[in-house]
Amino acid sequence: MIEHNNRDIAKKHAEYITGKELRQYVAEKVKKYVGENPTVFDGAIGSGQLEQYIKPRFLTGVEVQKASCDTFEKNNELFPNRNIYNMSFFNFDEDVISDCIVMNPPFSMKFKDLSEEEQTNIQNEFPWKKSGVVDDIFILKSLNYTDKFAFHICFPGVAYRKTEQKMRDLIGDRLVELNLIEGAFEDTPIPVLFLVIAKDGEYTEVYKEIYNCAKKEILYSEICTNKDDKWSTPTIPQEKEIIDIDAINSSLDELVVSRLENHLKITLGLIREFKADIDYLGFIDRVESLCQEYRLAYNFGINTFRNN
Repeated sequence: MIEHNNRDIAKKHAEYITGKELRQYVAEKVKKYVGENPTVFDGAIGSGQLEQYIKPRFLTGVEVQKASCDTFEKNNELFPNRNIYNMSFFNFDEDVISDCIVMNPPFSMKFKDLSEEEQTNIQNEFPWKKSGVVDDIFILKSLNYTDKFAFHICFPGVAYRKTEQKMRDLIGDRLVELNLIEGAFEDTPIPVLFLVIAKDGEYTEVYKEIYNCAKKEILYSEICTNKDDKWSTPTIPQEKEIIDIDAINSSLDELVVSRLENHLKITLGLIREFKADIDYLGFIDRVESLCQEYRLAYNFGINTFRNN
């Protein structure tokens, strides 16, 4: 697998190198939904590393970097049946339909930073898009080029940012999976989302999992049936600490009684040893009166609590 890893150029386009484990993870998800050797479209294909383990029978790609396109063409052994367009995905308008979309588009590119041609093409198809980032447009536009499923690696913000609300509404019940991926990239520690979106159909349940690439394991999974929560990012539930109220209260009782006994013992000693003028019996009367007061409150529900 030959890769084009010019980090200075990639950084300019908000791109990161997809690690081997994430590539394998994507391939397994693709196999689950569309089988082996599907036709694949990638609107931000780079040098084709994301499709390495999918082994598509035909791969169509769009890539803005010329050097990446050249490297992609060198991977002819991996992708013998392929076609690549060296252009912006937002200017792409070919009649291409594949079994699935597989994309790791640039994160959080700003609409205002695009060319006038790109902005015009976006607004022709998505007239409501006038500002903000274009993560949502990568996802929505990609759905034009599949008749089955789309698999997207995304910045987590697409699930909660206000600017992507329209996208979430348009996808609606076609969201199939929403997974949090940890350790996904070789050159950034940020977690990402992996979305599985159906071209058609209604999915009342959304499968969610947290996958750690370093450990190569699923840390947590759940099935979400609540429509209001289907875009919420999965989190590992924290175990609630079990508090033994009886044990705590028993310990507190022992502490209070022990201190009261020590106080009575010491005070009595002071009176006997030093003839101290202490109202010892008065204190005992106060304690007994207080105990009687709360005995009545307990037995008869009388609200005798004092305002101290």
